[in-house]
Amino acid sequence: MNRIFQYRSHIQEIPRIRKDLEFLEQEWAIPKSEIRQILVIIEELFSNIIRYAFDDNREHIIDIRLVNSENQIEIEMIDDGIPFNPLEYQMEPLADPATSDAGGMGLTLIRAFSSNISYHRSSGKNHLKVTKKVKHR
Repeated sequence: MNRIFQYRSHIQEIPRIRKDLEFLEQEWAIPKSEIRQILVIIEELFSNIIRYAFDDNREHIIDIRLVNSENQIEIEMIDDGIPFNPLEYQMEPLADPATSDAGGMGLTLIRAFSSNISYHRSSGKNHLKVTKKVKHR
């Protein structure tokens, strides 16, 4: 099973994303705890794309593709922003996460919640795929 969604490059789209993903619990039988992690992954990726991917003020479209297979969910984010491979991004080690700034934790959370992350650029678009193992009810 898969689903494809398109969103404008505005932070105001996040409530719409949450609403669109309500099907995960009933239709794909994913437990709430897993859905929360999926939402964190998607919201962090989406907000990072909006903040950093575009060097103009035009409206862009961001595609989110979800694939449900066996015991995993694949989340693919596709945007036409500047090339950026988050796998090459080296984060500074945190001495004490409780005292660090709120920013910069998104990639750490994404890595913690996922089992695999891959990136490629094709036809002028970034393709970031995050795989998350899930237990279906």
